[in-house]
Amino acid sequence: MIVQMTVILKLEMLQDSLILEKSQNWSSQKMDHILICCVCLGDNSEDADEIIQCDNCGITVHEGCYGVDGESDSIMSSASENSTEPWFCDACKCGVSPSCELCPNQDGIFKETDAGRWVHIVCALYVPGVAFGDIDKLRPVTLTEMNYSKYGAKECSFCEDPRFARTGVCISCDAGMCRAYFHVTCAQKEGLLSEAAAEEDIADPFFAYCKQHADRLDRKWKRKNYLALQSYCKMSLQEREKQLSPEAQARINARLQQYRAKAELARSTRPQAWVPREKLPRPLTSSASAIRKLMRKAELMGISTDIFPVDNSDTSSSVDGRRKHKQPALTADFVNYYFERNMRMIQIQENMAEQKNIKDKLENEQEKLHVEYNKLCESLEELQNLNGKLRSEGQGIWALLGRITGQKLNVPAILRAPKERKPSKKEGGTQKTSALPTVLYSCGICKKNHDQHLLLLCDTCKLHYHLGCLDPPLTRMPRKTKNSYWQCSECDQAGSSDMEAEMAMETLPDGTKRSRRQIKEPVKFVPQDVPPEPKKIPIRNTRTRGRKRTFVPEEEKHEERVPRERRQRQSVLQKKPKAEDLRTECSTCKGTGDNENLVRYPS
Repeated sequence: MIVQMTVILKLEMLQDSLILEKSQNWSSQKMDHILICCVCLGDNSEDADEIIQCDNCGITVHEGCYGVDGESDSIMSSASENSTEPWFCDACKCGVSPSCELCPNQDGIFKETDAGRWVHIVCALYVPGVAFGDIDKLRPVTLTEMNYSKYGAKECSFCEDPRFARTGVCISCDAGMCRAYFHVTCAQKEGLLSEAAAEEDIADPFFAYCKQHADRLDRKWKRKNYLALQSYCKMSLQEREKQLSPEAQARINARLQQYRAKAELARSTRPQAWVPREKLPRPLTSSASAIRKLMRKAELMGISTDIFPVDNSDTSSSVDGRRKHKQPALTADFVNYYFERNMRMIQIQENMAEQKNIKDKLENEQEKLHVEYNKLCESLEELQNLNGKLRSEGQGIWALLGRITGQKLNVPAILRAPKERKPSKKEGGTQKTSALPTVLYSCGICKKNHDQHLLLLCDTCKLHYHLGCLDPPLTRMPRKTKNSYWQCSECDQAGSSDMEAEMAMETLPDGTKRSRRQIKEPVKFVPQDVPPEPKKIPIRNTRTRGRKRTFVPEEEKHEERVPRERRQRQSVLQKKPKAEDLRTECSTCKGTGDNENLVRYPS
């Protein structure tokens, strides 16, 4: 037994040493050939989503991030013992050194557009408006659905060279109302790009945050992986050329030539991409490749571009198109500004002359209207005096008729004073003629003062809104009563259900109306011997604006509905017994009565 135990222990120690040696070799090999995806900056390589490497340029990427299909595309060539078919990226298959249309950076992995241009796959994923013909393979990329006004509209906050800060398209920080803008690849360098998990069902799973809103640990990890990826891509090609045999290198080159011939044939037979009929303007300074060519031309001509400052005043012009003030100098910008200023001054002077003629005509018409208005006022005063005399004479005749008959006659409406007179329905008393408002109110949404008859006043924020500008829009004016009021959707949402007090309209003695709040009464004390009131359940689909929600006790919830004429209010607590009827005879009419229709008169 002792001999067997010693043999078993020796075998276990030998097995542990072999496993330790294999693990050390595997770890050293992994450290020498670490693979990081250049799209998501992840280093997890699984069988379902493996990290593959281009055998020509050495770039590494996940199969899912690049849209690699194992059936149609080639499989990666790794340093494992079993050699596989070599794999090449799209740029190496076409034999080009592309430049991205959406950012100024030249590193990374590219995809070809339907128009023959190239973009970073990470730029195509994060820039809104970019579409893919095949979502699984992520090709071809379509840029025509994106608004061309985004090119050069914003300045990247991470670009070191200011000449490339307005090239391509910049995205904004997704943290609320943050105004930070940056290129996608510039944000990738700083580790600011994020992607939602696969189990999360989000329409747009790609988002980016600026340095202030990004997670510090996540940013540090992605920044570290990006630097490791850049250093590995530079050293991997030299090491692979040393490790590969001449036969393997010749096999890779021959396969690459076959792919390039196939790509050239596919490009020649590819149908022409759809382009919009109207030409879409795009600034030349928004193209990074154009700026590089101009800089190369200036270098060949011996012109230093460092002495020319970058001027972005044209791109940040005001809404009405006027340029900012230019300092006097012998430059093309100042000459253009000077000529444009003179043309604008001529147009303004002509416009002022036209407006002055219109003003003179309106003043003459206003003087004529004033003269006519004064005449009408004089005639109105004469008619009012005559009307007063006739009314006084009629009242005297009516009083004389009353004395003759010996009765007090009611004065007819036509003989009453204007303040006391109430016009009848036949005379149009129900129709209220509203004068035109002396102050034009503006809409709180569109800020315009047209269609005053369609403006609706909110009783909470005291702002006016057009019926069509509301969300949702109204087709007619809401009906207002003494016990209800109207408020806009923002005030309705801002009000809390617990702290909200009922609003009502109160009519003052002078005829004006104002809003008043009815404060709820405090909760009354209920003794323990008295049963509490039954729980009230709100009736659904019966809530109206400005009114309290009605409640139904649980005891009456399942009862049959009683007609309104026969419905009586039932109290939970027993009513107090009525006092004895002490007043049974009226002192005026000597009729019988009780406590309900008799009132005690103080002696």
